[in-house]
Amino acid sequence: MENNPEPNENQSKMYALFYSFFLIPFMLAIFGALFFFMFQFLTYEKNTPIDLLNNIQSGSATKRWQSAFELSNMLTPDKINDKSLFENKLKDLFEKSKYDDSKVRTYLALAMGKTENENFGNVLLDALNDEDKFVRIAGIKSLGLLKYEASCDKLAEIIRESDENAEKLAAIISLGMIGDTAYSDVLVEMLESEEPNLRWDSAIALIKMNNNSGVPIVEKLLKRDYYKAFPAKDDGSGLDLEEIENSLFVAIAASRVYIDNTFKNELIFLSKNDRSIKVREFALKTIDEYYK
Repeated sequence: MENNPEPNENQSKMYALFYSFFLIPFMLAIFGALFFFMFQFLTYEKNTPIDLLNNIQSGSATKRWQSAFELSNMLTPDKINDKSLFENKLKDLFEKSKYDDSKVRTYLALAMGKTENENFGNVLLDALNDEDKFVRIAGIKSLGLLKYEASCDKLAEIIRESDENAEKLAAIISLGMIGDTAYSDVLVEMLESEEPNLRWDSAIALIKMNNNSGVPIVEKLLKRDYYKAFPAKDDGSGLDLEEIENSLFVAIAASRVYIDNTFKNELIFLSKNDRSIKVREFALKTIDEYYK
């Protein structure tokens, strides 16, 4: 007769297997997760605007430009609690950034444009003389965001005299955002530019100024077939499908600012035939709201 294992012996083996292969690994995983979350909590860094400015002031080189980048992306006026402290600290750090990584200075200039605070206007005007092209462009963009009218003379000068198309383009866009019709002449001149982007954005800027000089170009920008003349190339020139769609959106948005029946047929065509659902919907909504 064979000896059968005792029930208690079988139970002991089962409990041993349970502890070895399930309970102990499970408990280790739980403790590991708790440790991870506690570590995350203890090392969590705040990212309020003032905290980010403090990081820029005292952090490592990498930390400074990363904090400046985050500030330029997350900043909105409602996130600034002590406006006076923030303004003074940002101005001071921007001045000191002349001797820092140019990325820090670029992102701080962009952050100024997000504040809606015209007190940064003169600081940004000075930045237009910076040796670094990207700092200058950031200053130009922020002056437009602030709608800083005192910068219009300088922006018009950049449009007429700069050798950098990127600077010209930023100045054209900013001039359109500011909307001072006294400077429409310089934009009309740019409608004859050999550079397509300069022509297109000058037309959009004029539309924002309620100037019909840009209407013929905006009408072209509402036609997807028009962009076939500007195919994307390996050297980065031309427009890819995403850029074409963005341009169509900008043109449709312009047709909502300046109501002209010249745009109606193109909007109807886009609303029925465009390959992009989003473009079709935006065109149809524009017709319903502005061209009935």
